[in-house]
Amino acid sequence: MTPKAAEPKRTHRPVEARVAELEAKIAAIKEREARKEAKARPEAQPLILAVRALDKAARAAVEAGNKDVTTAIDAARAALAPGIVSLGLRVPEKARRGRKRKGEAA
Repeated sequence: MTPKAAEPKRTHRPVEARVAELEAKIAAIKEREARKEAKARPEAQPLILAVRALDKAARAAVEAGNKDVTTAIDAARAALAPGIVSLGLRVPEKARRGRKRKGEAA
């Protein structure tokens, strides 16, 4: 057994640091709620669906090896981005479907 004196003492964070952390959590919750409300707006739904459809088409074009179509789809997706941002939403990242393979990096 080790003597109690050898154990490290716990230090408490200052009140300002704890308050700042809680305020950051509150801000994140408010931002999340604002995004949720923006997604529910009727003009946002078609834009979100269009971006998802373009992503699906881009995946198909990449699998087919058609670089010209992929470039055109990327340009169309970039044209939709300002409309999505103006509604208060984030432009979804291009998501890859499926599992990661053993050799792939994270």
